[in-house]
Amino acid sequence: MDFKGLRVLVLDAAGKQTLAMVRGLKEIGCSVTVLCKSKQDVCYVSRLPDKKLLMPEMAVIDEKYIERLIEIVSNGEYDVLMPIGELSTNPVTQHEDEFKPYVKIACAPRSTYIQAFNKQITFDTAIENGIPCPYTRHSKQSIEDYLDTCTFPIIIKPRQGLGSIGFHKFENREDFWPYMKEHELDPDDYVVQGFIDYEDRISANIFVDQKGNICTSYAVDALRWFPIDAGAGVLSKTVDAHEVLEASGKLLKALNWKGFAQVAFMMDRKTGEPRLQEINGRIPASIKMAYMLGYNISRQMLEMVYDVEVVQYPENDRFGLYIRHFDTDIAWFLKSPDRFRANPSWFSWKNTQEVLYSKDDKKPFFANFFQKTLDYKKIMKRKQH
Repeated sequence: MDFKGLRVLVLDAAGKQTLAMVRGLKEIGCSVTVLCKSKQDVCYVSRLPDKKLLMPEMAVIDEKYIERLIEIVSNGEYDVLMPIGELSTNPVTQHEDEFKPYVKIACAPRSTYIQAFNKQITFDTAIENGIPCPYTRHSKQSIEDYLDTCTFPIIIKPRQGLGSIGFHKFENREDFWPYMKEHELDPDDYVVQGFIDYEDRISANIFVDQKGNICTSYAVDALRWFPIDAGAGVLSKTVDAHEVLEASGKLLKALNWKGFAQVAFMMDRKTGEPRLQEINGRIPASIKMAYMLGYNISRQMLEMVYDVEVVQYPENDRFGLYIRHFDTDIAWFLKSPDRFRANPSWFSWKNTQEVLYSKDDKKPFFANFFQKTLDYKKIMKRKQH
């Protein structure tokens, strides 16, 4: 299908991943409009979009945001609406029937997206399909039976939610019920599973088309992350991890997934074996890696929503390429005791691309770096665990 001139409205203009997706759209000739909250958004300062709309001081969780968005797309100026971040993808898919008369929605449909958002469904499906994961309480298993058969330490994490909010680790059974009762927590609201001591976190990046075919498949290992104890990756490398890719594809097919997803596995320090951590049903900040490998995820997304044949790329065999978030990697350097022992060296840029920097579009990198510097104390306070 020829996408030249296709009018796409892209949300989340402040996101690093959004800029990469916009570049992918421009490569296939789309006319791209970005919806911005600020003139400092990376997509607002970029030269890539054809048009920039400002809608300041309106949170995506506000019902008025959806009303305004429907009003914008109902004027006939757009063919496709592309939400990028989780905070916008969730409400857009929640109201997908209200958008469908006016535009196609370029993301996973609600019916499959919500399954990844519910961590218990993810782990139930993993258990039922033999996907390697920590010993996890199945939704059909009583909490007492799980506590009788598990090995401590164990963790709890909310079945639905973002990030590590609500995460708690228990060293022994005696601490479990007192903590739950003290904080008025219901185990049925949480995924309960064994704690995995890990060093490496490998993420499988998969695109599944409308027919269930795996059309993109590459794995990255997060070598540094921030906060340094349990944060997001700031330096990642492409790795040979066929077992992880195979397990991820199997899980996504079992969930009847459509579109892009990132399936994260922890590598058990004791056994070296992978253990499922989570599915992120949204475009990750490091999606630029896909474009470094020659995978145009934007094109695949459009082909899927227009129900035409999706281009199938081979499983990645280019290992040792790096993607770097320089802003948060600086924070890692300032906080980590391993700053001078890191491998690769923190000072090395060999086979490395920065997430936002491009020679033909430098402003987004510098705008983001300047903004992060100004907000450093606020960001550090928010990232504290």
